Amino acid sequence: MQLTLLEILEATGGGELGGTQVGNTFTSYHTDSREVVTGGVFFALRGAETDGHRFVGDAIERGAAALVVQRRTQLPHGVVEIVVPDSWEALYSLARYVAARMKPLVVAVTGSNGKTSTKEMVAAVLAEHHSVLSSRGNLNTETGVPLTMLGLEQAHTALVLEMGMQHAGDISRLVALSRPSVGIVTNVGSVHMEFFERQEDLARAKGELVAGLPADGLAILNADNNFFPLLKDMSAAPVTTFGFGAADYRGEDYRRLPDGGAAFSVRGIEIRLRLEGRHQAMNALAALAAGEFAGVAIQDGAKALEHVAVEGRLYELKTPNGVVIIDDAYNASPESMLAAFDVLAERPRAGKLLAVLGQMRELGALAEESHRQVGRRAAQVFDAVAVLDSDGGRILAEEAHAHLVPDRESAVVWVKNNARRGDVVLVKASHGARLDEVVKELTK
Repeated sequence: MQLTLLEILEATGGGELGGTQVGNTFTSYHTDSREVVTGGVFFALRGAETDGHRFVGDAIERGAAALVVQRRTQLPHGVVEIVVPDSWEALYSLARYVAARMKPLVVAVTGSNGKTSTKEMVAAVLAEHHSVLSSRGNLNTETGVPLTMLGLEQAHTALVLEMGMQHAGDISRLVALSRPSVGIVTNVGSVHMEFFERQEDLARAKGELVAGLPADGLAILNADNNFFPLLKDMSAAPVTTFGFGAADYRGEDYRRLPDGGAAFSVRGIEIRLRLEGRHQAMNALAALAAGEFAGVAIQDGAKALEHVAVEGRLYELKTPNGVVIIDDAYNASPESMLAAFDVLAERPRAGKLLAVLGQMRELGALAEESHRQVGRRAAQVFDAVAVLDSDGGRILAEEAHAHLVPDRESAVVWVKNNARRGDVVLVKASHGARLDEVVKELTK
């Protein structure tokens, strides 16, 4: 949003030093100096591992016209310094100021899996009747959410936010900032269990979203998830449900389409998706529920969902010798692993189905059993599996009867030795395993 210096000073409570006239305007806002564009505002945030003030010089070199800082620095002529007691609070105050001016319908999405896909579906459905701003990619962090809010313009009538978390309190802070009317919890799984003693504690942290909703809002919850009763009890707003069992938005007659994608029906209306898998159908049900709250009929929402695509999910590439690589190396949890396995098991193929898998991280006390569960399912689905060596990888490999490879280079060699033209190879692990390097090497 375009803001004058005076408006920024009023919203943040900051004091101006040097620089420009109070009537000058700014339209871009940044917390990473590498992303600063000419004329942008750079917030120097102090974090647990680094201090944004160290990168003020880099932000200026890249064209920053204003700096929000907690201490004065030496500045070149023409750059304004806005000195505040707390640059984090300044960022949040400015985001609240913009949202209060625009007053959009805010829909927030969280969950262990499916946040980004659901966010994209909600944005598409709402766009049938609204001008929508939504989080870019998975910009779902303590910085990503306020930066998204600062992108609001006069025309926007709806804001769709993805909210990620690692610790209790993370979601409640983002809810207090953005004040959503609608909250969607896609599911409660295993990811981030490293930071919690019990899975119930993880569920309660996700439930901070619905606990912070207004009484005239709506909580949209997965009725098929084990933690549905807990989340329902936590909600401060009325609850509607989605799922393939007993639910307000009940999916029926799910099937894979011959040319890719999936179809199912809800309340007698057929829904067709470009995206594959029952998990994506679940996400679509949640999006339709949000749409109806925002005045979009299911029929209209169905039209929008037909065209939704999500980048970086089961992305299909080909090697020079005709092997199909399914690149899903961005991240992995037990739930996303099993969903990917199910999608590929449904797909027709000419050759064998193989996989290169790696460890799933941040699972805490659930790590061993989660790797065993994924390994058992991999043994059922794939003709052959290679697993990158690690503590969790060894457990997964044992259950999958897989070949354990010591490093990424060996994984590449395994694929070249075992995959032939027409075969399909899934590559998937937590991002830290860097299996994306395997994909690059195989497809170059």
